[in-house]
Amino acid sequence: MDRPPKPTLARIKKFKGCDELRHAMMHVFQDAQMGLAGHRKLVVILKSVFQKAIELNQTQYFCMWFTKLLSKVLPLKRGELSGDRIVKFTFLFVNGLVKDAAEAKRAKTEGDEDKGSDEEMDEEEDKDDEDEDDDEEQEETPVSVFISYLIKYLLRGIEAKDKLVRYRVVQLLAYMVEFVTEIHDENTFEALYTLLNGRLQDRESVIRIHAVVAMSHFQQFDFSFDGQNDGVDDEEISTAQVVKKIINSLQHDESPEVRRAALINLLRTDETVPFLLERARDTNSINRRLVYSKISRELGDLDDLGIENREYLLKWGLNDRDQSVQAAAAKMLGSFWYDSVNQDLLELIEHLNVIESPVAAQALKVFFESKPELLETIKIDESYWKNLSTEKAFLVRSFYQYCHSQNLYTLINSNFPELIELAETLEKYLHVRLKVIEENEAVVKQCQAHDEKMDTFDNEIFSLENQLARIGIDAESHRKNASNKTFDVEECETAKELLKERILRLKNNDESLDDLITDENESIIEEIMKLLGDALDEQLEMVTNDIERFKQEQSDSIAKLEELQEKYDTCVPLLERKKEAKAAALEDFSRDRAGDCVPFTKTLTELEFVIHQLLLIAQDFDFSDEIGRRKMLQIIRTTLTEDKLPENLIAIGLNVLKELSINEKDFVTMAVEIITDIRDSIDDDDEFHSAAATFDGDYDEESQQSSMKKRRVEPDLPPDDIVFRCLVITRHVLELVGETLDNHLSLSSIYTGIVNYAIQNHSNKKLYLAGLVCLNLFSIIDEKIAKIACGTLLVAMLTGSEEVREIGMKSIMDILATYGMEILDKDAKYRYSRLFYKSLLSYDKPKLQCIVAEGLCKLFLADILKPKKSPGETANNEEAEEDSDIFQHERNLFEALILIYFNPYTRTNQELQQILSFCVPVYSFSKPQHQTNLANVSGDVVYRLFTQYENESISPTVIVPQLISWCDPRNLVKVSEDEIKTSTSHMYQCVYLLQVLEQVESRNVKRCIINNLNKFYISEFLQSNTLQALNNSVKETEELFENNSNDPDFLLDKTSKKNFDAFIELVKEKLEIAKKREEDENKSLFSRSNTNSILEGLDDVKLKTEEGEVVAEDLKNESDDEQEDKDTSKASHRAEEEQDEEMHGEDAQKAANIENSLQEIDKLLDEEDNVDYGDISMAED
Repeated sequence: MDRPPKPTLARIKKFKGCDELRHAMMHVFQDAQMGLAGHRKLVVILKSVFQKAIELNQTQYFCMWFTKLLSKVLPLKRGELSGDRIVKFTFLFVNGLVKDAAEAKRAKTEGDEDKGSDEEMDEEEDKDDEDEDDDEEQEETPVSVFISYLIKYLLRGIEAKDKLVRYRVVQLLAYMVEFVTEIHDENTFEALYTLLNGRLQDRESVIRIHAVVAMSHFQQFDFSFDGQNDGVDDEEISTAQVVKKIINSLQHDESPEVRRAALINLLRTDETVPFLLERARDTNSINRRLVYSKISRELGDLDDLGIENREYLLKWGLNDRDQSVQAAAAKMLGSFWYDSVNQDLLELIEHLNVIESPVAAQALKVFFESKPELLETIKIDESYWKNLSTEKAFLVRSFYQYCHSQNLYTLINSNFPELIELAETLEKYLHVRLKVIEENEAVVKQCQAHDEKMDTFDNEIFSLENQLARIGIDAESHRKNASNKTFDVEECETAKELLKERILRLKNNDESLDDLITDENESIIEEIMKLLGDALDEQLEMVTNDIERFKQEQSDSIAKLEELQEKYDTCVPLLERKKEAKAAALEDFSRDRAGDCVPFTKTLTELEFVIHQLLLIAQDFDFSDEIGRRKMLQIIRTTLTEDKLPENLIAIGLNVLKELSINEKDFVTMAVEIITDIRDSIDDDDEFHSAAATFDGDYDEESQQSSMKKRRVEPDLPPDDIVFRCLVITRHVLELVGETLDNHLSLSSIYTGIVNYAIQNHSNKKLYLAGLVCLNLFSIIDEKIAKIACGTLLVAMLTGSEEVREIGMKSIMDILATYGMEILDKDAKYRYSRLFYKSLLSYDKPKLQCIVAEGLCKLFLADILKPKKSPGETANNEEAEEDSDIFQHERNLFEALILIYFNPYTRTNQELQQILSFCVPVYSFSKPQHQTNLANVSGDVVYRLFTQYENESISPTVIVPQLISWCDPRNLVKVSEDEIKTSTSHMYQCVYLLQVLEQVESRNVKRCIINNLNKFYISEFLQSNTLQALNNSVKETEELFENNSNDPDFLLDKTSKKNFDAFIELVKEKLEIAKKREEDENKSLFSRSNTNSILEGLDDVKLKTEEGEVVAEDLKNESDDEQEDKDTSKASHRAEEEQDEEMHGEDAQKAANIENSLQEIDKLLDEEDNVDYGDISMAED
């Protein structure tokens, strides 16, 4: 049959039958898959065919053959060009039909308007009926019929088993959803929405991508109706629901490509902006970069973003680990944001919120790096310094620091004054600050009164929190005691009954109690059987008394628990009321004082910010001018002593003071003088009152001496606010000190006087917490204080609130990192280990969890928690037992860290996840011993995870491969190839995981372990006895599956069975290679040793012939040497055996082979009785 000619517009007009339509459509589809160039022409031809089908009343026939031809591309895999071309052609064709229909409708509407409006006014009553008729006609248009038919056809394959068909269907629907307005059937619309929503959870990421794109088109329509879900709770189908679905994919889809599709297609509204910017923390660098290069530009100007969003974007982007993301963030700042403020640098700085922003300085530095040409345009003259605003001061400081870091001294000299002028400028702004405070004295008093009120609330809340913590500790102790007494009572009652039975049976001449023996009372019966006569009566009376005593103690503990419960029930509501009262007082103050305190606070904050920027400039300034240096020093000392500066100014002021000092000792001396002057600032008033008192006639000399003596014994401390100022300065001084306390004895008086007072003042929260921080800093520079601090911190953490625990935990981690575990005694090590363990499991205290996890990771990484012994130290049994207990505690802590990493309860604690995600791989890949430590706990980790959390959403397919990767010796850094080949970490881990197969019940866990056996790195360079142990473990596992073949939990699928068999063969092969290698090494060693002995023997025979008179003496010496060598060999052999035991027998086979070779050499020597061998060395070559 001849092939029909290609359709043209002229030929299409002459079509009279269905066959001609079908052949024309086939020609069009055939040409459409060949290339994109002719698609426009083909669309015109196919539209003509469609119009002809309408004329012939064959619309359904056209729809049927269109979908039939389209179905040819549905099984084509992704990336097949012909399939992609047909999909695009289909979109162009449908789009052309819709546009033509819209133009025809618009033309018809314009024609109707030309008829005039008079007739329409007269027929208002019939208007609704006509509109309904028009709607019906609109629904029945051929275009809408075709689109509806096409979508319904595609929906039939959206849940196909073949992933390729699902992919093509969803790809086509992603294009067709754009024309969803042409669908007037609500059921079809609902089916389209529901089925596309289901594809958002498809197994294939490429399908989910197109599903997201398709769902995003629904955002453009405003609709809302209830879905029908066959009796299930109906889900509302609306635009808001569509946005929610896309946000869910944006946040939780595991594929970065799907998240990227959601990111690009999500509607930009005020509600969705936070979710869009959240992707700046995405795990995929392309998605993060997309936020800065595209999304941020689509969100409008800087004012539209908001301060908080701008902060997040800069902080995340400029600190990103990927250079491309950093570059995109820098471009956003230097190009888009800078252009949006008309390239006004001060206005850009104003939008950065420089007073509170922690990233503004870094942002301006990046800005200077991206636009170095702007540096020359910045001019700072004398008038600029006289009127510094927050933005100007920030620009000056950032400009100076950048020029200083880049050695741009020409710009510094042309824009910055001499040191003495800078000091005078600083002094002027300090005086302005004091003047503002003096002018607003009434407002200052009101603010101080408010601060004191807030401090009172804080102290009361702090006291209640500490009280609740102590109640919890006491309750736990009494609860444990009551539980123990309950056990003791039950045990004593059992013993009492057995004693009575023993007495009764002895009266009946029956001495046996064998019929009463159980696992629980076996030990009790053994003790009772040793008693006879009066001893039984005495023991019965003693047990009876013990029962009464234990019951009384149990009753006392229960009474204490009830009393503690009453205290707890009283404290909790009181605590809530105090917190509510504080919040109400703060709200009232903000409302009542909005007109005076708030503006004053804002003005003072801006002034202090300007001063802070000037101090930052002074910190790096050139102090070669001695006059300027002295002027600056005098200003800094005066302001630190006399002005009540905020903490940030105290910190930077002390930094400047250190730069001005000659050395560290000079700095500490001046700082201690400042602290002493502040502490003694109220002594002048005290001395004045004492002088006035001397004029009192009743004030005799004896009472004066008594008063002076009391002052010397119990010195009066200044008010708490003065002590707090001293503590703040002390803290920042200690942070700048690098030498030990022995080099700065003047600091000792600060510790004994101020710090000790603060840590004993539990009623003042601010003072107590500052004292704990200073105690930590003193501990770092003095070991004696550190030993005292360990006990103080432990008590504080056990009886204090969560805030105290956080400070205490940071402190003890710093102390252990500085001095090691040796600073703790045995009891303290045990108590701290328990505290660390309980804190790790405190899921209701996420911040404390993070502190403990980070600290322990650092200690494990530095091997500080590893028990240490000095060289040559021999531990007795008690020391060995102590070391064993400590090692077990540390092993439990390490295991807890790994468990928390995978624990589903910590998924919401992102900070903890980030800490462990960084620290655990660093620990694993740093040393071979670290991988061995991790391998030792791998089996327990898997067992506990899938027994304790079997109902949680944790997957072994994620956990097992991760553990194997951490222990892979090929991932180690800075190790030789030989060390990798001889590493046993994977071998031990494999054995431990194979043991889990018998213990865990989950079949998924068993299959996962079996299927991951091929990921273990088993080297043939391991010792044969080591590989033999692995081989034995594999055989035991094989027997386990064979013996439990009828158990469904031990059934393996074909893939798992194949993988297991392959691993068995691999281990056997590696074992045979290792045995052959060791045999070759032994033969080589024996051959070399034997050859050396014979050659040396021949030389000695020659020597004997020439010097026969010394043979007897040589034989005697040789005999003594042989005996000494044998003794040495035995001692060496014993030492080697001990060493082999410590190394888990890794080198035992090698040592045995060497010893056999030495024995064979000795045997050869003994056979040569009449030969003088001289001095023969037994050492290996």
